[in-house]
Amino acid sequence: MKRNKYQWMLAALMIWGLVSLNSCKNDEIPIVPEQPEPVYSTLKEALQKIDHITLIRENPDTVTMEAKEMGQFDYKEQYSMLFLQDLNHDDEAGDAFLQKIWILFRGFDRPTIMVTCGYELRSLRDAGDLGINLEANVVCVEHRNYGDSFNKDNGQWKYQTVAQASADLHAIYETLKPIFKGKWLSAGTSKSGETAVDYVYYYPQDMEMAVAFCSPFATSLDDKRFGEYLFNEVGTEEERNLMKTAIRNVLQDGEEGMYKTIREQMEAENKKKLEFSEFVFNLFDTFFQVFQYTPTLGGRRDELEVLATNEDSLAVRVRETIDGNQDEAFRSYFVECALELGFNNNGYEYFSDLLEGTSFDPADVLLQSSVEADRWTVDKYDGTLYKDIVDNFFLNTTCPLLLYYSHDDPWTAGQPPVVGPNVKKVINPIGVHSPTLNNPQYCPVEIKDEVMDFITKYIF
Repeated sequence: MKRNKYQWMLAALMIWGLVSLNSCKNDEIPIVPEQPEPVYSTLKEALQKIDHITLIRENPDTVTMEAKEMGQFDYKEQYSMLFLQDLNHDDEAGDAFLQKIWILFRGFDRPTIMVTCGYELRSLRDAGDLGINLEANVVCVEHRNYGDSFNKDNGQWKYQTVAQASADLHAIYETLKPIFKGKWLSAGTSKSGETAVDYVYYYPQDMEMAVAFCSPFATSLDDKRFGEYLFNEVGTEEERNLMKTAIRNVLQDGEEGMYKTIREQMEAENKKKLEFSEFVFNLFDTFFQVFQYTPTLGGRRDELEVLATNEDSLAVRVRETIDGNQDEAFRSYFVECALELGFNNNGYEYFSDLLEGTSFDPADVLLQSSVEADRWTVDKYDGTLYKDIVDNFFLNTTCPLLLYYSHDDPWTAGQPPVVGPNVKKVINPIGVHSPTLNNPQYCPVEIKDEVMDFITKYIF
């Protein structure tokens, strides 16, 4: 494939060199002058010289452009492009696919953040504060089989593995490193942060460090830590009691009430059939997301009170959660959970008295959330990778890691319990599921300083 011709070119040059040397006497060995490194006036000029990068487009992210025009970003150029990528990195002569990349450019000698987007690439804002604070370039990579980066493996999922996705990132790094000569770090939020850690697990020599914001590491398909955290740790006791009241109000109707109403709505709209276990997951996930995204100062308590006292409002929110989780964009996510990433149990046992006698089964949650054609993947789960990352890599990594969590974010339940000397774990007491560092309403100044001091130690 694309790299084979470079290997042939290199081999030809080596043979030419040997022939040239043998044709000279020992005192006539030719002196090959050092070739000056190419100098580019713009990033676009540099990218256009890479033959497996195509469809370079300027300013594709209008949100980021608007932020730049308002003085919130200081980058010089912004581009999207497609990168010709091996479907199977163990077979470079096999099929290929095009992977989408976005780049915010600040300078050829600046640090570079590789945002290892674990999902569809929609916006560069997640790297905003970190990129601004480091004055860094941002290379944001869409995950294989999401968004515009679908490939022939879709539906087969043979190569939808953490190892192959990490090899995607490695290939992009090797291509862009000669252009961006500063130090590199991988970073991401949530699943994208897991991907940042996964990358340095396989390629610890590529990055100076990895930064994972709010990233859980589930170690089974029924990881109960998340439910325990949701009903015992997040928010205040009053907020948790409002959540419990709202869930009980719905579950006391069993498979009638809200479940029946929403199921019939979806049938009338020719939507995917809503099974009861999937409904229960989305009911719990609605409150999971309230704590995940709404800070105390953002009116979280008032929001929970409305959901606990107004069933119509709660039904609307649950339906929005269902539609979001059934979006085509999440098809690959549920497959990856089933194959390697694991899945969260949101605390169903706390309501066992109401779920007993219904068709609910926690083992059916991931199955029913998946597209029917993909449900076979649940039987293929292999938790070896994340078990090794949690039990060994976080203790012994040679590549420095920063793990950032927010106390009230339920995904914090998936933090590693013990870390080694090269890993720094920071808990933000007031934040949400976000890498927002520069806003004191979401991140105390002392937490921001702790995070940035650790990162700059390795990047500068």
